[in-house]
Amino acid sequence: MIKLLNVTKRYSNGVEALKNVSLTIEQGEFVYLVGQSGAGKSTLVKLLYRQLVPTEGFITINNFDLRLMRERQVPKLRRTLGVVFQDFKLLPKMTVSENIGYALQVIGKSDEEIKTAVTQVLAEVGLSDQADHFPDELSGGQQQRVAIARAIINDPKTLIADEPTGNLDPQTSNDIMAILERINARGTTVIMATHNQQIVDELPHRLVEVANGTIIRDEQGGQYTHELDNDSQPSTR
Repeated sequence: MIKLLNVTKRYSNGVEALKNVSLTIEQGEFVYLVGQSGAGKSTLVKLLYRQLVPTEGFITINNFDLRLMRERQVPKLRRTLGVVFQDFKLLPKMTVSENIGYALQVIGKSDEEIKTAVTQVLAEVGLSDQADHFPDELSGGQQQRVAIARAIINDPKTLIADEPTGNLDPQTSNDIMAILERINARGTTVIMATHNQQIVDELPHRLVEVANGTIIRDEQGGQYTHELDNDSQPSTR
């Protein structure tokens, strides 16, 4: 379970990106986080994987209290999370397999364990034949698949996807969504920040809308009734 209670995030310049936000997400839900640029979505996402700490209020995720957590406990929290970014954040000098397996290497898994896990997730995202390629040899859609594989290599309880289709063409976006749907179907909580109104409308899930730092709508399976600003240019690269 994920729970935010009266969460406010105030930056050093005095700007309140989030204002007294409360939200509960049950294990296994698929939640779209939507809203205009500057609404507070990115701040909320960063709070969930503790890149940021709330100024006020409390956040618990997978039995961790994020506000009171000490820095040495953060890696343990992040082993229960998978995070997928719009810009992939792959290591350019590592192959696909090495990028995916790096998280397991850091926590001391054996070479055999890493090889088995990497082989499994590569098959899951449809990239078994790209294992020895480098990121710059892949299309944008393939790089995003690698990023997803890396995020789920630890079989996380929660997958946080920040604009995972933002730089992709419609067909590639649909392919990425099919992967996220399969991950969710096996019980993983998926929280997806997005500007992609077509996906939100065609693949309905719980929708949480943020505006001016507050949640203004929380609805199960509803279509998005306002026009989303799409500040990315779709591309196959």
